[in-house]
Amino acid sequence: MPQFSSTELFSFAMAALLIWVGVSILIAVIRLNRSYELTANRFLYPANCKPESCKDLVGFVAFITPRMIGFAIVCLLLAAFVLVHALTDLLSGLPAWLEHGLSLILFMPLFVWYVVFINQAAKRFW
Repeated sequence: MPQFSSTELFSFAMAALLIWVGVSILIAVIRLNRSYELTANRFLYPANCKPESCKDLVGFVAFITPRMIGFAIVCLLLAAFVLVHALTDLLSGLPAWLEHGLSLILFMPLFVWYVVFINQAAKRFW
């Protein structure tokens, strides 16, 4: 059985979290586009917005869908980057701290973008 270092375990945990977020968002967006029904979901709109008080559901779906799909795809790409580094020697020239730093540096602007467009959606549609 292979032995994993703590940095590799951290990589696997980070990749699992990114995969979970990406897949969860894609599922939520697919459901939203099929049903046009807002259900309890922490990814699609801020917690202080009640689904039943959305002023323009069609506009909200049109606004949020491409942004959420982009966010989910980038999360999945970051997960792939982390897993490739943890599982292969392909990126063996990169030290573990640099790989984690790159992942965080790439994720932070993505997360800020997510917060900005979720807040824009709340202002426009609630």
